[in-house]
Amino acid sequence: MRPLLRRVPQLHRLAIFEAVASSGGFTAAARDLEISQPAVSRHMTALSRELGVTLFERSGRSFVLTAHGRVLAEALGTAFTTVERALDQMAEARDAFVFAVQPAMATSWVVPLLEQLEAAAQTDIRLRIFDRASELDASDWDLAIVPGRGEWPSWEVTRLFPEAVQPLAAPNLAVERGLGSSSHASELIGANLLHIDDVERPSMTWQQWFTEAGLDVALPAPRVFYNAYPTVVQEALAGNGVVLGWRHLLSDLVERGLLVPVGPCVERADSGHHLCWRKTRGDDRHRAIRTLLQHEIGASSAWAA
Repeated sequence: MRPLLRRVPQLHRLAIFEAVASSGGFTAAARDLEISQPAVSRHMTALSRELGVTLFERSGRSFVLTAHGRVLAEALGTAFTTVERALDQMAEARDAFVFAVQPAMATSWVVPLLEQLEAAAQTDIRLRIFDRASELDASDWDLAIVPGRGEWPSWEVTRLFPEAVQPLAAPNLAVERGLGSSSHASELIGANLLHIDDVERPSMTWQQWFTEAGLDVALPAPRVFYNAYPTVVQEALAGNGVVLGWRHLLSDLVERGLLVPVGPCVERADSGHHLCWRKTRGDDRHRAIRTLLQHEIGASSAWAA
């Protein structure tokens, strides 16, 4: 048991004291709390006795806080504000529809469509950004876009697009190395390949891309691993290397000429990005978001589609 409960067995007396301190008097506190003024006086007398200190002293026809009373009032004001803030956050989290997405997916699709998604689902959407599988597993969410093979028995799963991956580079780097969309995979050997670590990431690695592009080569261990896909993309945009580009995530950068294909596109029919929700949670909001995303993604013009 907390020491506080031994000293103040009836914790509501602290709330009454805080009301007296903040309202400036017993009568005002009684009015705010919708109890009688004598009841307020009785509780304050009992609280002073339990704490063993004088909380109020008479000043003319009214009472004012003592030094002990001011200390307690300040502490309770801070404590109650903290509790109220936590309760507000809990209520907000309970009411919000949480949509978990990875950074690149958020930037490419979800954020640009957020107002449309909220209108379609008729709910406020709170985005929760995750990067690795453990981050998704450790959080509570209503809907998520998850890369992989879609083999999650406890989730309702809809594939939004397959995994289609093509090397991309800034135009100046492509020209410098004489690379283009028709370049063979072997022409990328020796280029500065930008690697993202594969810990808890089911997406294709450079080694897998070369193998699936038909080239049996053992890549040297990378000197640098990046820990976030957006960072890798920024490095590519700056002309610092070649990035593996997911067709539906980076198509806008290709269409704008900021990145250009520099090798063949490799597709995995059994893998991709999936819209998921727990089978016990699906409702009209989930289905409305799924319909809108399927329509928008299906209507997009990815560079290698």
